[in-house]
Amino acid sequence: MAFQSDLEPFEYTPVRKGESLGRTTRLFLIRHGNTIDEESKKVYKGRLDVPLSPKGLERMDRAGAFLAPFGLDRVFTSTLSRSIESGKAVAKAQGLTIGIEPAFDEVDFGLWEGLSFDEISQRYPEEHARWIADPGAHPPPQGESFRHARKRSMRRLKEIVDELRGSKVAIVAHAGILRIMIFSLLDLRLKHLFRLGQDYGCISIVDIHDDGLTSLNLLNFTYY
Repeated sequence: MAFQSDLEPFEYTPVRKGESLGRTTRLFLIRHGNTIDEESKKVYKGRLDVPLSPKGLERMDRAGAFLAPFGLDRVFTSTLSRSIESGKAVAKAQGLTIGIEPAFDEVDFGLWEGLSFDEISQRYPEEHARWIADPGAHPPPQGESFRHARKRSMRRLKEIVDELRGSKVAIVAHAGILRIMIFSLLDLRLKHLFRLGQDYGCISIVDIHDDGLTSLNLLNFTYY
């Protein structure tokens, strides 16, 4: 299966449980809910296991209710609790259990984890500027490159898509790794990764057609 950049027109409508997509695989790419550090603006969580806040739990319950009519077949999460708890809320509404995948863990931000944007730009001005300009080429100090994160996450995603061809599959993960997935599926350059918004609890939908072409049908949706 090749991931290509061609986009096809698509009328966005929920596919109900029991309705077939043919050989098209529909990916629901979902960011976890709000976390307990939201107001501290420490946005670089990375591999830190920061749990959901009550607001985040409530948000994901609403996301699960919104997604219930779509009839998901499988729900996968990362190994981090904010992803697992969010995934459980989505899976519960479908009568499913989650599959936990280390390959979908957030990007490792190294020495920047637990710091805010302003703190990083003050302590690591040159490294941060290079990373913002081209995150695919310049990893954080002692951290993971986005190219490496793409390799591990997309390898596993391809395996899942090949195994579950024609299914509706949810990946409940993190802003960094979901941006990488969307850019990779659409064959876009990682250099422009931060032009894509990924808000707490957002839902994006990408269809992978049997001919290998992909289409983006929903992006960063939170109005549920």
